[in-house]
Amino acid sequence: MPTRSKSSKKASGLSSLGKTTVVESPKITKSTETASTRANEEPEVSSSSALAISSESSLPLSSEQTKKAIAALIKHIEKKAAEEAATTTDSNKPGSKKRKLNLLSDDPSNPEESEKQALYLVIGTKKYLSDKPVMKPQRITVPHPIYNLDTTSICLITKDPQRLYKDVLLGDENSPVKDKIARIVGISKLKTKFKTFESKRQLRDDHDLFLADDRVVTMMPELLGKTFISVKKMPVPISFLNPAAASALETAVKVAKARASKKRTAQTSPEEEFAREKAAISSKRVNAEITRTLNSAMVFVPAGNSTTVKVGFSTFSVDDLAENVEAVIGGLVSKNIVKGGWDGIRSIHLKTKGSISLPIFLTEKLT
Repeated sequence: MPTRSKSSKKASGLSSLGKTTVVESPKITKSTETASTRANEEPEVSSSSALAISSESSLPLSSEQTKKAIAALIKHIEKKAAEEAATTTDSNKPGSKKRKLNLLSDDPSNPEESEKQALYLVIGTKKYLSDKPVMKPQRITVPHPIYNLDTTSICLITKDPQRLYKDVLLGDENSPVKDKIARIVGISKLKTKFKTFESKRQLRDDHDLFLADDRVVTMMPELLGKTFISVKKMPVPISFLNPAAASALETAVKVAKARASKKRTAQTSPEEEFAREKAAISSKRVNAEITRTLNSAMVFVPAGNSTTVKVGFSTFSVDDLAENVEAVIGGLVSKNIVKGGWDGIRSIHLKTKGSISLPIFLTEKLT
């Protein structure tokens, strides 16, 4: 008997949600299936032909379509987790097989994490988002935080000396960020202690979120390299200084450098510079920056016409994920990250690391 290829098998199973037809009006695609038929069918992870692109309202993006894709992805994750649990046998029995680790979960060694996977929004654009990669991720506030403060390990990367920031942010009993920061690493320490690939990878895996002083963030691509870039864990730039003190500090540094260049001698001692920097650091400002980051989705702008943004986890409700999706897309447009706004978007898909991409928006205007 002739065998069917994997691709043909996959294609044959991608019609459970019905076929679509494109009507004459632009940007509108309607499904030929009835509402009752859709209600009786179980959503499965399907191809683009299975998820109709609907635009019955004035909005370019259909909330119903978004929720349909999210529900299908969550069901897919739950199904895979159930299959994995069903194949798990007692390791003490002869001939039993060890449980395979789910490498796509947040903690692959924890079987309870099997059903928790990140959901990603994949945005395709008509034009390049940037002429060159932008290593500073942009923050878009979402209504339902992606990061949980109680479970998120935060690492701060600071200017030298590292001890100064530890004393102000962690040493002060009244510091609002004392219990929020897991580690502080200075630039010198980053260059020496975390120089090898193995040490960088260990640092990357030890923490969930990296924040860096905006005065040194431009050094991060060279110091952290592909180890961080490949998994989109580049530090988010934040300000450690309160605005008034930052302005005064910048002026004082410029004056000191100007005097030193004329007389060829330093006009301020290291102790004076240390005291000036310490006075400018604001734990309240850092706390506000951490809160803002925890409530934001990170957008990395590549030198290409596609970007991927994490919008939440499969443990979120369908409605919460849909609201995060709408907030991210709205931010991409309002912040002019996508050139041309909505007219500059070619496609929008949703996916997990181990699934195919499900379309929630496709434009008919390719230029």
